[in-house]
Amino acid sequence: MDLSAPRHHRERGLRSGHPDRRRRELSSLQAVVGCYLHGVATERFGPIDFDRFHRDELPALLETRGPIFPVSEIAAVRPLAFQLTDGRSYTYLPSGSGFTVAAGCAEAHTVAEVPYDEWCSFVWELKTCFALLYSDQLAVTRGSFGQLARWEPLLRVALDGQELYEIDDPEPVRDGAGRELDCTRTFTLDDGDEEIADFLRRAGFVHLRGVMEPDEIEAIRADVAVGVAAARPDDRRSWWTTVNGRDVCNRVNYLNEQSALIAGLGADRRFLRIAALGGADLRDALDRLDGNGVVIKVPGSTGGLADLPWHRDCGMGGHPVKCPMLNVGLQLDPATAANGQLLMVPGSHRGTSRLPGAGEAAGLPTVALSTEPGDVTVHFGHTLHAAPPPADRQSKGRQALYLSFVPPLTFEMVGPGQGYNDVLFTRDAGHVRHADQLHAAVGPSPI
Repeated sequence: MDLSAPRHHRERGLRSGHPDRRRRELSSLQAVVGCYLHGVATERFGPIDFDRFHRDELPALLETRGPIFPVSEIAAVRPLAFQLTDGRSYTYLPSGSGFTVAAGCAEAHTVAEVPYDEWCSFVWELKTCFALLYSDQLAVTRGSFGQLARWEPLLRVALDGQELYEIDDPEPVRDGAGRELDCTRTFTLDDGDEEIADFLRRAGFVHLRGVMEPDEIEAIRADVAVGVAAARPDDRRSWWTTVNGRDVCNRVNYLNEQSALIAGLGADRRFLRIAALGGADLRDALDRLDGNGVVIKVPGSTGGLADLPWHRDCGMGGHPVKCPMLNVGLQLDPATAANGQLLMVPGSHRGTSRLPGAGEAAGLPTVALSTEPGDVTVHFGHTLHAAPPPADRQSKGRQALYLSFVPPLTFEMVGPGQGYNDVLFTRDAGHVRHADQLHAAVGPSPI
């Protein structure tokens, strides 16, 4: 069994029409998958016949699946309808551990209205419900956005055969002998690649101590400081938050465009070795997907995404395109609870799930990564993780420089300077808002 990454999309019989017609339709793929992707002529992400999908293909697919809903979800999910802007709609009706499909939306608790192209992107998981929310391509005309968000991972199980990571009853991560894995373990580059890679495949993350020397870190800090000083809220390269009524930068992307030192990190033998832990074909995405950028933990932040809630790095879309993505964080400052640190859910990369709320997260087997400057954290993008705010509002916070390593398909589907997070700039320039701040526009109730 491959423990290294979440299950990719499978060939699903969702394409529409005769092969010749499909080839003609694929010329419009750019519109289907969104402006931040440059289309590649592949049937895998082609247009889908909305009516035939719901009348024939989805019901047939459901017959081949086992249970879709775990026990914890059966009482929570309510009838959900997708309605196109031309008025056509179908409702997913929960029935025991699965669901049936009915024409129309009269029986729906929640109705999600989207343009046809956006619905295709959602089915292919090129865009998630959160991407549709941020890009103003979603209108919840009845019910709540929270129901759509709760349904989405269950639909991935139904549509793609993805496994479900049950956050209500997570399975422990085990080593090769069947013993429970010590997920707090750390490594250095003196340890063997096979041992480190085995831990990464099982836990979904790994902490490597002392990868870079203090003088190297100081040089990188200096170049990061120049990039942060040059950032502006409207540059579409930075994220901003508010502290005591003033704008403060909390992230700068594509620092590789300003610093040859930072641009060269992906070719450094140490980082090439780290990337290979996630797969031999992974390559540095320094010119796309936000490039090599710095994340800044800002004490006292009162808005935006300075403090990242539980999420997956493919949470805006593109899971079948960029996973198994490996995100590598070079720590420039100490990471502690006082100044903010990464929290990981071991084993969560092997399935999909809803995002846990604060109460649910308290029951998860989380691991807090306490690091020193020069340490490197490595995680698969599909691993559930969070970056809560510094507990000490008087601390200076911390900075971490991130590199992403992705499979070849990413370079075919995502062009230079483009990325799935670009949708976050749809509103308010660089003042990226938390999804909770947008719920009122599309239905505030969580369920």
